[in-house]
Amino acid sequence: MRTLLAAVVHQAARRGGLHVFQVLYRKLGAGFAGPLSRGLACRRLREEELLSCCADPQLDLGEGMVRDAILAGDDCVGAFSGGKLVGYVWFSCADAPHLNGVRVSVPPQAIYRFKAFVLPAYRGRGIASFLYGAADGIVARPGRQYVVNCVAVQNFASIAASRRSGDALLGHLGYWQAGRFFVAYHTPEVEALGLRFHLVATRRDNRSARMASLRASGSGSLQEKRS
Repeated sequence: MRTLLAAVVHQAARRGGLHVFQVLYRKLGAGFAGPLSRGLACRRLREEELLSCCADPQLDLGEGMVRDAILAGDDCVGAFSGGKLVGYVWFSCADAPHLNGVRVSVPPQAIYRFKAFVLPAYRGRGIASFLYGAADGIVARPGRQYVVNCVAVQNFASIAASRRSGDALLGHLGYWQAGRFFVAYHTPEVEALGLRFHLVATRRDNRSARMASLRASGSGSLQEKRS
C-alpha cells in the first residue's frame, strides 16, 4: 500500500505539478543524536571545503547553489569518515531554496533544515538522523526556538530519519505549480508557525508587471515602454 501511495504521489508531482509534504518540527536543542558509527565525525563545513566538494559529482553539490547559500548565510553540517565527507544537511534562517523557482519563507523563530544527503555506500547507518540531532548545537542562533523541515509524503525513509532525531508532525503543506502558475496550501498549524512556500518572481515577471502598469496608467512614451 505504501509503495502504491508513493507511486501515485510521485506521478502527481512529476506529471501534474502537485506536491504534498509533511512539515516536521521540534524545539531546537531537543534533538536526539544517537551513537554514531565509529570513525565518523560531525561539524560545520567551511566555505572552501564546500566549494571544493562541488567538483565531486557524487556529492550532489552545485557551485551556484553553494555560493548562493553561503551568500545567504546558510550553514552546512557534514558527517566525515576518515576525513571524507559522506553526508551533509543544510540549515537556513531566511529564504531557503526548494525546487523550480519555489522558495521557503522561514519564520523568525525557526531554523529551516533542507537538502540532506548521504552517500549511497553509507546509507542505513543512521547518519542522517544523527546529523539532524547533533546539528542543533552547531546552528543554534539567538531567538530561534524551533527547527523545521518539509519532507515529501512519499519519502518514507526521510520521514523516518526525521522522527528518529526527535521531530514530530506539525501539519502538511502542498502546492500546485504549472509554469508560472503557483498556488500553495498550508494547514492551520503550519500557517500559525509562519512557514510559507512561494514562487520567486523572475526578471520577465517583473518586466511584464511594469509593462502592464504602464499600459493601465496610460503614461510613458513608446520609448519608455521599450526601455
